[in-house]
Amino acid sequence: MNLAYLDQIKKTDILSRRSALKTLGASLLIAGVSPSMAFSSKASSSGFKGEGRMGMSSGEDWIDTFFNGGADKIINYYADEFVFEDITLFQTINNKEDLYRAFLPFGDFGPDAPGGVHQFDIIRYDGGLAGDRKNIARDKTPEGYSDEEWKMWSSDALTGINHDYDEWCVMNWVWRAKHNADDFLGIKGCKGKTTYTRGITFHMYRDRKIVREFTHWNFRDVAIQMGTFPEPNKFWLNK
Repeated sequence: MNLAYLDQIKKTDILSRRSALKTLGASLLIAGVSPSMAFSSKASSSGFKGEGRMGMSSGEDWIDTFFNGGADKIINYYADEFVFEDITLFQTINNKEDLYRAFLPFGDFGPDAPGGVHQFDIIRYDGGLAGDRKNIARDKTPEGYSDEEWKMWSSDALTGINHDYDEWCVMNWVWRAKHNADDFLGIKGCKGKTTYTRGITFHMYRDRKIVREFTHWNFRDVAIQMGTFPEPNKFWLNK
């Protein structure tokens, strides 16, 4: 869900003038769901600045600030030591300078922005206290891999494994994108069309700050809707 339009923005020289970022475009609507219960019988208060257990209101606060608050505000939701990873886009970030630049292209910048209009809605929030079963890494290279191969494919997932956390959550969300440009991540013919895809974000929290984030979204869904990739053959269905 992140960083997809950075090259496009650089081409229009927007990053050099932050006030001109209003040429990109994004909007936000959040599904209305009651927040989860906090410690004892007290409901969790609003968002990252609240008290007690994190819950749906935390997820809403995170995604709302990402798009409506902008890079200046959302980076404050991350701990000083953190790892952000968008697996679909091969992005792994562990410093706030890079994270700030990565978040710059996103915000509510109007319906005619070159990057299109993007709506993210949280479907469900699952989470809880971390307990004592955490930060466990495989201790041996699996059979069939060389040490070099295993390191290449596991290193991003292991980055930040020593960052302690006291809570976790998994958020499922849907991304609706109305495209104002012809090209979307290399897929042509997108202008004027609307695509949908589901994604999932896994958060680890310490003191109500994000210390680890894994995000993955289904790029194949978009490619299928644009006619550049075939639908899967659901061979397991009894037709």
